[in-house]
Order: sequence, then C-alpha cells, then structure tokens
Amino acid sequence: MHPDDEREFAVQVLSDESVGLIDGPRWRSSTPETYRTLDGITGNYCIIWSIQDRGTLSARHIPTCNDWYCDSEFATIQFLRSQNYGPMITEGRIAIGTNNTDEDVAKRIEQRFRTLAKFVKKHYANSVVQWCNPTVPFAPAAPGRSANPSKPDAQVWIGPHALRWLRQDEGRHIKQFKNAVVEARLIEARV
Repeated sequence: MHPDDEREFAVQVLSDESVGLIDGPRWRSSTPETYRTLDGITGNYCIIWSIQDRGTLSARHIPTCNDWYCDSEFATIQFLRSQNYGPMITEGRIAIGTNNTDEDVAKRIEQRFRTLAKFVKKHYANSVVQWCNPTVPFAPAAPGRSANPSKPDAQVWIGPHALRWLRQDEGRHIKQFKNAVVEARLIEARV
C-alpha cells in the first residue's frame, strides 16, 4: 500500500473502538503494547487485534534475547505493511490463520477479516498490474516457460493513492520483496 492508502486503511481498521494495533509479534513483555494509530508501529509487521475477538493474547518468553513472542497470532489479523524504496514499493497484505483457535473466536476474526477485505475490494482496483521479469525477453508462454509479462493479476489489489503514484512515472513498480527480480507494473506502463 502507498502510505496514504495505508493511513486510510488504518482509519477503517480502527473505526471499531475494540481494535488495537501491535508492533509485530515480538514484545518486550508478556503483554503487548497496543496503539490506536500507525505512529507506534515501527516495523512492517503489524498485528490487528480486537479484545472482542479474543480477550487476551499470549506469548512465550525467549530467554536468549529477553523478548516475548506472540503464540496466539491465530487470534489476530496479520497486516504486513508495504515498504517504499524510491521507484519501488513492496506488496503489503492482510492474512489470517484461524485453524488453531476456538470456533467462536475464529468466526469473529474471520468476519472482521471479511469486512476489511470488502473495504479493499470496494476502494481498490485489481487486474491493473502484470508481473514481468525485466532481465529476460518479453514473450508469450511456451513449453517450459511462462508468459513474460503475465496476464493481469486479479489477486493484487492496488489502492487509489498507489495507483496514482504508479501512473505518475512509468519506472515505478511493485515487488513482492525488495530484492526480487520479478516486478509488477501497470498494464498501460509496459517496460
């Protein structure tokens, strides 16, 4: 997400007063500090947690570094934040994995996740980027190789600010992580 998309997403997340943000799964104590803004989140891994979904989160102590690690992530929504590096932004994502939690807790978390996904699908655009490897020739799919560039990716949702940012410069692109070779570009901005 572009930082402006991320701020608007956080407003949606935090519109429910029971929701707090946690700066990653490693904490300085057995209970996490929660925030009502992104200002306290210094890393790219943010936990979205509601006390209505599960009253407390648990953590296990890691003596070698004197940290605590959340062992109840299954009762939260994982929000991996995008990172900006000049003309490149990394993919962000939200995810859940409720298979190790009580059925009622799982239902509440899954409903919260569906609500956030609905917000993204209403305000963001998909099928507007295609993946390519700029180090090899562009060519259609053939035996033993996939098309370069790919078909438009319906699984990647681009926020309105990110879309505007990408359209401002053909050299701007998205990667899954900073050092990846493969990148996504707007369909109208072929390399």
